[in-house]
Parts: sequence; C-alpha cells; structure tokens
Amino acid sequence: MPEIQLREGERIDDLQVAGFRIIQHPGRFRFGTDAVLLQNFARLPARARAVDLGTGTGILPILLCARDPAVRFEAVELQPACADMASRSVALNRLEDRIRVHTMDLKDAPDRLGHSAFDAVLCNPPYGKRGGALRNPRDELAIARHEIATDLAAVVRSAAALLRNGGRFFLIHQADRLPEIARRLHEAGAPLKRVRLVHTSLERRAHLVLCEAVRFAGEGCIVLPPLLLQDAQGQPSQELLRIYQGERTV
Repeated sequence: MPEIQLREGERIDDLQVAGFRIIQHPGRFRFGTDAVLLQNFARLPARARAVDLGTGTGILPILLCARDPAVRFEAVELQPACADMASRSVALNRLEDRIRVHTMDLKDAPDRLGHSAFDAVLCNPPYGKRGGALRNPRDELAIARHEIATDLAAVVRSAAALLRNGGRFFLIHQADRLPEIARRLHEAGAPLKRVRLVHTSLERRAHLVLCEAVRFAGEGCIVLPPLLLQDAQGQPSQELLRIYQGERTV
C-alpha cells in the first residue's frame, strides 16, 4: 500500500468496498449519505468517460471505480484543500490512471476538459439556494453547502456542455427544487428522463431527489418508486443497508 502523508486533523476511513479507503477531515467537509445514494442511482455505460463536478474529497469517482473497473473520471473541485485530499485518496487507492483531480471552477470544466466529450457527468452540488439560507460561518463548509461559489444554473450549463449527444447527467438535490431542476435541464437541452424521490419515511415528505437527464433526449420521464431511508421502527431501511454494502438497487 502506498505511503500517504496525512495533514493535521485528517484520518483514513475504510469505505468497506473493494478495499478502498478515503482521506477525510472530521472538522471539514466529509462525504455523506447523499453521495452514496447518487453513486447507487448512477448508470454509467461500459468504459465510460465521466466527470464529477464538485468532487469534494473524491468519494463519487472512488466508489464508482470500485463498481466499474473500466470507468475513468475527471474530478473537478474548486477548493484546494478538498482537491488535495481527493488527490491523495486517489493515490492511496492506486487509481491515478483512472481518476484525475483538477482544481478549478466547474464553469471552466468544458473549456479545459472538452466540450461534448463525455459519456456521463455527476454532481452532488451545494443545496442552499443563493440568498435563501444562512451561510455556515466556516468558509469551506459554506461553499460546500450553499450556493456561494456556484449555483444550479451553472452546474447544469457545465454538465450539458461536457456531455456528448446521448450522454447522461446524474444529480442529487433538494426535492423542493425539482421544478427548477427540470426547467434548467430543459433549457440546457438535457431533459429529465428518470427521477427518484428520497424520504426519511413514508410519513414524511421527500427531502431529496435523484435525477437523471440525457443530452438531446426526447420527451418522457420515468418516476421510480420512492427510496425510504428508514423502516417503520426508525432503523436504516433494508435498501439503504444494501446500498452501503455496494449493491445496485435501481
């Protein structure tokens, strides 16, 4: 196993899949359930060339490389500290030939990585609507959670520009922003084709939505059965447990 230097406050966590691990900082941005749900939802074509916009610590490319031995990723991250952690996690897992980490604004990704060049784009973006949520007082967390450095419109524009004809865009976001998501995707020429709402339980309204859009696709959208995160006893649902074990459920 390669020797990887940890910065102050960092730790290495076991991802419990394919022997892969990831470097995280408990006091800074760490991946959550959202990223795990998105990687389960994503359907990548064989030998896909993919982009992860706002990769954070690199969790999505690493998990998807564990699932698909042929996929290759360009991982885009604005914050140098997160990009540094992602790069070292890539090296830790010996994935340098499959994941390249780029420190840049996602709006610049099409010009720097290639227009209409990719089979898939994924994004777990900041959810807090610009001007509509309190910012986290810590800048790194604020940028990760609120639309400060980017917004939904910029994410969709970049994703659409990166995708080839028929390429797929996978997104997780707040459920109450689904109308805006659908409108932005339609305007960008990548209409919604598959949607799944995420509920803590059926007694609660959906709080997240998983979306798949296809570049230059026709009309029609499949709405999948809801994903429940808890069972009737308030424990993690069987599907959520299967997702964390690396099983495909959709």
